[in-house]
Amino acid sequence: MKHQNFKLTLAYRGEDFYGWQRQDPHPTVQLALETALKQIFGKPFHVAGSGRTDRGVHAIGQVASVQLPPTHSSVVLLRALNFHLPPGVRVVSVHPAKSKFHARFSARGKTYLYRIVNAPFLHPMEIGRAWHVPRPLDLKAVRQAARLFVGKHDFASFTSNPGYERDSTVRRLRAIRITRKSGSVLEITFDGDGFLYRMVRNLVGALIKVGHGRLSVADLKKVLSARSRSTAPPTAPAEGLYLLKVRY
Repeated sequence: MKHQNFKLTLAYRGEDFYGWQRQDPHPTVQLALETALKQIFGKPFHVAGSGRTDRGVHAIGQVASVQLPPTHSSVVLLRALNFHLPPGVRVVSVHPAKSKFHARFSARGKTYLYRIVNAPFLHPMEIGRAWHVPRPLDLKAVRQAARLFVGKHDFASFTSNPGYERDSTVRRLRAIRITRKSGSVLEITFDGDGFLYRMVRNLVGALIKVGHGRLSVADLKKVLSARSRSTAPPTAPAEGLYLLKVRY
């Protein structure tokens, strides 16, 4: 029986998993999906993701692709997957895809969201959902610094070692948007053609240093030019980061 290619869109809570990629015996999103499919079909299937998300990082629009027997409609498959998945992850949509579609290799860009609670205390409902930054931020300086990153740059200073060889550390950011929501919540969205390992969290860590006056925009420009991670500020925590959307 010829298999049908499916595109799955997922949402999950980062604190429930050791990231996307399978790391047996630890719980990961990929393992949860492949386990659910084995329960549905009685045999294993490999699921490809659009990219890895670290432990603690959330997703609203992660995308996966998988080749499956065409025995279930998209509606039935959606219902069956969510029945077998743990509560921290849900498939929000299932669509048949062209045979050449691949969640990772067909991707043309991604959008990430980073949430910050910039207030004296962290509301209990925000625990694990945002980075608590209690000191006031100079948003004008943060926005000025963010403009430095838009465009095509070598982001070697803002990536961590992924543990595998990379062809290049040059990436293009199409836009960075900074919005203050409901007074204390700061949302930073990064829209780019591609992202390096921990790139968004490293950029956010640097922007907050600027917002606190501990790093000037001129200093940040030097860090970008240095192409060395050792010159850049610490990484922002995982709980504020969300994979918002994958563009195809």
